[in-house]
Amino acid sequence: MRTFCLLVLPNDTLEDIFVCNGCVGSYGSILKMSRNFLLPKSRFCEFFNYLKGLGKFFAPVRVSEQSFSFKEIENEGEIAWDALRTILPPKKFFYPQRETVLKYDRNEVEATVPEDNFQVIFGVHPCDLAGLGIMDTIFEAAPGDTHYTKRREQSLVIGLSCMPDKYCFCQSMGTSCPTKGYDLFLTDLGDAFFVQVETARAEQMLAGCNGLFSPVSENDKDSYKEFWIERDKAFTNGFEPDNLRSTLDMEWDNPLWDELGKRCLSCGNCTPVCPTCYCFDLVDIANLNGQSGERQREWDSCQFVGFAQVAGDYNFRPTPVDRLKFWYRHKLHGFDDPYGFKTCVGCGRCTVSCPSGIDDIVDVVKRLQGNNEQPNK
Repeated sequence: MRTFCLLVLPNDTLEDIFVCNGCVGSYGSILKMSRNFLLPKSRFCEFFNYLKGLGKFFAPVRVSEQSFSFKEIENEGEIAWDALRTILPPKKFFYPQRETVLKYDRNEVEATVPEDNFQVIFGVHPCDLAGLGIMDTIFEAAPGDTHYTKRREQSLVIGLSCMPDKYCFCQSMGTSCPTKGYDLFLTDLGDAFFVQVETARAEQMLAGCNGLFSPVSENDKDSYKEFWIERDKAFTNGFEPDNLRSTLDMEWDNPLWDELGKRCLSCGNCTPVCPTCYCFDLVDIANLNGQSGERQREWDSCQFVGFAQVAGDYNFRPTPVDRLKFWYRHKLHGFDDPYGFKTCVGCGRCTVSCPSGIDDIVDVVKRLQGNNEQPNK
């Protein structure tokens, strides 16, 4: 487990808690910032090298003309600063696609433990940070998933501001501003980054960055506020979210579901790319000697035909319509009662990845609400 020395900052470098009450739109929900600093872009290379010395450094990297992926990098030039959404969300770092949870032989069963590997996850946008916050709530609920929590404890998550494209609707889901799931957040002000320090771990980490950061000025604060106000205005995709719960309840038998179900391929593309889908299966793999083996946890999808099939060859959700309605309800309604939040963060990944075009959540919601306006394409 990596340890840091405690950061002690002189009083004249500390910012008072800063809360903007005069901003419009979703910016009004921006978090309280207990530590604010400025990082000149000319010194980002030094910052990167320091972070690289803490452990493995992951950031968005371009992997094709239109696609990006979080990958381990060795130099700052590999960072794809223009990346908006990666193929897979950052949940993969804490909840891997496949992992061994226990090993066994004839004499004992041994639970496995993730390796001690500190990692820095850089460039996570607000919607994905919201997704991590939701996954934290789910996996840390008692008794807690020790594999997930240990990886979270061994990670430093650094958020990064972005501007929306035609698929983004995080503003409608209330996730367009950073509120949880991160240690540091960087807002791009042009020639510098406005740095928000959220956790004690981040403060301790900054102990090794003497001289890189400077206090923010009133002009910096104004630039920060202007960025988020302009970002709010940049959204072109979305819907009115206030009546989602009642709409989904009332429109459960809407013919739209049958229309979508006929086009659904049950391919499951929508679930691995979702920042908050967490369904898994457990598979026992025996070695050829018949004396030992291991149990693996691997991602599953509620859109697969056999997901809800039980003994007696009974399936609780036998048709694509049943499975699609379940997924939409799970994302837009299902967690309201137990947790008070929705599990869709408006990243647009499902819309981009669906080969049948049925996971355009904005279009579906608008049609259920009685708005037949065509989605922005």
